[in-house]
Amino acid sequence: MILSKLHELYGRLAQDPEFQDALPQLGTSKQKVSFIVVLTPDGKLFDIQDAKIETIVAGKNGKEKTVLVPRDLIVPGGAHPSGSAATPRLLWDSTAYIFGCYPAKAKKKDKDQKKARNVLFPAFRERHRAFRDAAGIHDPGLDAVVAFLDSWNPDEIPDGVRTKIERFGDNFGTFAIQGRPGYVYQTPAVMEAALRESLETDPGAPRGTCLITGKTDQPLVSTVETKVKLAGTSVGGGAIASFNAPAYESYGKEQTYNAPLSLEASFKAHNALNLLIADTRYHFKLADTTVVFWTGRKTVTENLLAWICSPPPADGPSVDVALAQQLKTFWEIVSQAGDPDLAALGDDATTPFDMLGIEPNAARIVIRFWHESSLGDFILRLRRHARDMAIQKTFPDEPDHIPLWMLLRQTARDADGIPPLLAGSLLRAVLEGLPYPEALFQLTLNRVNVARDKYKVGGKVSYFQASVIKAFLSRNKQTKGLAMALDPENKTPAYLLGRLFATLEMVQNDASGGVNAGVGDKFYSSASATPRIVFPTLLDLFRKHIKKLSADKPGLAVVREKLVGEILDGIDPAKGFPSQLSLEDRGLFALGYYQQMRAFFTKKTEPASPAESN
Repeated sequence: MILSKLHELYGRLAQDPEFQDALPQLGTSKQKVSFIVVLTPDGKLFDIQDAKIETIVAGKNGKEKTVLVPRDLIVPGGAHPSGSAATPRLLWDSTAYIFGCYPAKAKKKDKDQKKARNVLFPAFRERHRAFRDAAGIHDPGLDAVVAFLDSWNPDEIPDGVRTKIERFGDNFGTFAIQGRPGYVYQTPAVMEAALRESLETDPGAPRGTCLITGKTDQPLVSTVETKVKLAGTSVGGGAIASFNAPAYESYGKEQTYNAPLSLEASFKAHNALNLLIADTRYHFKLADTTVVFWTGRKTVTENLLAWICSPPPADGPSVDVALAQQLKTFWEIVSQAGDPDLAALGDDATTPFDMLGIEPNAARIVIRFWHESSLGDFILRLRRHARDMAIQKTFPDEPDHIPLWMLLRQTARDADGIPPLLAGSLLRAVLEGLPYPEALFQLTLNRVNVARDKYKVGGKVSYFQASVIKAFLSRNKQTKGLAMALDPENKTPAYLLGRLFATLEMVQNDASGGVNAGVGDKFYSSASATPRIVFPTLLDLFRKHIKKLSADKPGLAVVREKLVGEILDGIDPAKGFPSQLSLEDRGLFALGYYQQMRAFFTKKTEPASPAESN
């Protein structure tokens, strides 16, 4: 189903003029080229030039930076298939094939360097001789390349040339002729002959029914040569459909014949996926998972989804005016009740919508999740997620709609500590309306309990943590009555204890000002786990703090003491403080604490930060 949908996407993109230069046609492939071997018209080496281009990317902290990256070119043929045999490409390849050597930075062994000189380069040279003779063409550029290869000696590479080879590493390069525009392979006669050659099939190769298209008597691929270009896979990319051991074979069918794919359908499906991975508009990263998405037809919403699902940090890539307006319109649609209506964006809510989560694993692509729905259904699910997550913010500039990557960051000290399967589980919960992952809730509570080096009053539970906790309790536990802001009518014991703890911490701050190790950071973990043991001690401290506060600020002391009394009135005196709180109750404790603190720091007109109120 996944490959079938990607095959359909290729057909849609092929009809769109926007992607004519980005989408390879059958018989070609998109490759990353780092250098250009410039030859004189008579086949002498003139120069080795840099083919890289400048591009702006998001760094580790989301900030934009300019880097040099290889140039994407659509070249004849496909990537190197797996295996150790020499498989030279036509008019492009790595330094090992073109020059018969590996650069020192590749750290190859002597046997590999020997293979480059004695096997790979000769195969590359013979490949071009044979191609020219078989095609029967005498293009000046092709003749110059053949002349260069005939005269090149890998055992006697000049120092200046070797220095340039070292500069570009073991990357791909192609050929150009001095004084002529373009690359040699782009000559019409050469490209036509190359395509004709690449589309020729072995008469003895198996034919059968393609699982993607359902067409019969199709030439089948033994191995998928159009690899998925996902960072983290082996050189050349990975495969979705791959069988490499007898244990995975059935009915005597080896390799990909076990799941028969036609040459054309496999090519189109994998190249459509590569385009989504290469274009930042159609994918985003969620921990180690790359999430790609597309709609059944061209839509405005399709171009917004990366910003909707995973917007960058505030200091990340900027949003232009038009995009900002479209995003505003989209979120207004999400906030509206009733059936979704995308007419304001010019889209149809019934348009099919697909999302795929993938991760690299050596030479293979791991499917983390696959989701099919419509844009209307997506908006309904997003609306529910936004409602579950909604809670009063700590600071005005915090996002109304928290990015998924930020929710995941609440589970670990850094991005590397996020469990590998959690991203897919969270996204599936959002897209399909499923319960949120238990690990998201548990790990977030664990992070709440971690002591801070520079703790400030009211900072034990963050806006993002409170959102996760509220959403989990609302959806997974069907906890009733969870409001966005402080709810004085909520008499749940755990919620009241959280409010009480926040009030005791605030009284200490009112009485003593900022302290290095206050009630909040010292007692939160134990108070939220074993209230019966901790709260008597905290109330003893409260009496000392309120006495001091009464001397300095008698009016505030009365207000605080009255609040403590009101909260304690809600706790059943016959039962007293609970001996321990369950994991669910710890979540309610955290919400009570957070919302009570927000009430302390909220002015009548606008919220203020704890630092501003101290």
